Amino acid sequence: MAAKDRRSLDERAQLLNLWLDECPPIRWVADKCGIQPLAVAAAGLLWVLLFVLWGFMGELVCKVVGNLYPLYASFRALEDGDHDEVSSWLTYWITFAAFTLLEGVSIKLMSWLPLYYVMRLAMIVWLFLPATRGAQALYTWGLAPLLRRYRPQVDAALARSAQQLCGTFCSEKLREALRSKSGEAANGGIEDVRFEGADGTRVGQGGGQPLCGPGELSGAHRVPKAQSDAQE
Repeated sequence: MAAKDRRSLDERAQLLNLWLDECPPIRWVADKCGIQPLAVAAAGLLWVLLFVLWGFMGELVCKVVGNLYPLYASFRALEDGDHDEVSSWLTYWITFAAFTLLEGVSIKLMSWLPLYYVMRLAMIVWLFLPATRGAQALYTWGLAPLLRRYRPQVDAALARSAQQLCGTFCSEKLREALRSKSGEAANGGIEDVRFEGADGTRVGQGGGQPLCGPGELSGAHRVPKAQSDAQE
């Protein structure tokens, strides 16, 4: 009886393997990993259960879904010069940025909700799915009126910040400090430089004291500090 039951289970497993082998993704993974399609399906089912119940790898899944396909679709719209698609995907990125900002503020509270990552994934797909165009709806009815209302204040604040930043980096004191530091760095890199004056005397950086008489080496020479002190 036990042997008969075992044969029955084996036959059912074989039928399941044959049925799952007709699914190209499962067959591809099974061929790459060298395992049976039934094992691939069981692992996938286990991962789905962990994701739904405990949010296993939920952050990674939401990041990939929310960025990977929209990134490629935006690139394709720009390359094709399709202005309607460019406008549509720009609307998505504005809405997705607002959604990410709101989520970052309330992540600690929202992560305790049951099936949080499932709802988050469904929300992201709803935003960019061509059949739903959720980003267009949120932008039209929520984000655009809010941004239009506060746009003058935001533009004025950005202009003041840019002006203050430019004034900070372009101020005379900062330029003087940078000039002084660059001069110190240049002087510190060369210990002692001697040049020959018009009367044949060697003139150093610090002044015009004679170092040698006429007829000796001419031109610009760099003399190590210890050697110059010994000569003096």
